[in-house]
Amino acid sequence: MENMLLFFMAALTALSAENAIFARSLGLSKTVLFINRPQAGILYGALFTWMITVSSLLVSGLNRFLTGNPHVSVLRFPGFLACVSLVYVCTYLCTKQWMRQLFNIIHRALPVSTFNSALFGAFYVSAANAHGVFQTVGYALGTGVGYTIAILIIYYARKRLAISPVPRSFRGLPVLLVYIGLLSLALYGLIGHGLPT
Repeated sequence: MENMLLFFMAALTALSAENAIFARSLGLSKTVLFINRPQAGILYGALFTWMITVSSLLVSGLNRFLTGNPHVSVLRFPGFLACVSLVYVCTYLCTKQWMRQLFNIIHRALPVSTFNSALFGAFYVSAANAHGVFQTVGYALGTGVGYTIAILIIYYARKRLAISPVPRSFRGLPVLLVYIGLLSLALYGLIGHGLPT
C-alpha cells in the first residue's frame, strides 16, 4: 500500500508541481510545437508516455546501482541513454514485426517522442531525489501525461494566437515562445516559488 502511495504521489508531483514540461522541453522540438491536429499531439504524447514509463523501469535499477558512488555517477547519462535506446529499439522492432499498421502510424513520431529533454530531465530529477522504483515509474508516468497535456495546450494556444491581433514581427514562433515562457512562469509561481529579485 505504501508503494502505491509513493507511486501516485510521484505521478501527481510530476504532473503538476515540477513544471518539467514547459521549462525543459517544448521549446526544443519544432515538430511538437507545430503539430497540425490534436490527434498528432495525442500520438506524440502517448509515445512519449510509453517510452518514459517503460524506460523508467530500467533507469530505476541503474539509479540504484549508481547511488552512493560519486566516481560512477559520470556514467549516469550514458546509462540513461542506453536504457532509453534499448526500449526504443525493442519498440521499433516489435511494432515493425508484429504490428505493421501501428508501425506505419508511429515510425516518424517515435524518435521525436523518445529522444527529448523532458525524458532525460525526468530521469535526472528522479536520480537527484533518490526515488525508488515506484516513485521513478510514477514520476515518469506523470511526466508523460503532463507532456501530452502541454502539447495540447500549445496546439490550442497556436490556434487562438493565429486569430489574435499580434504585431507582425511577433507572429508565429516568437509569440508562441513568449506564451510558453509566461505559462511556465505562471506554473512556477503557482506551486509557491518566488522569482529572484
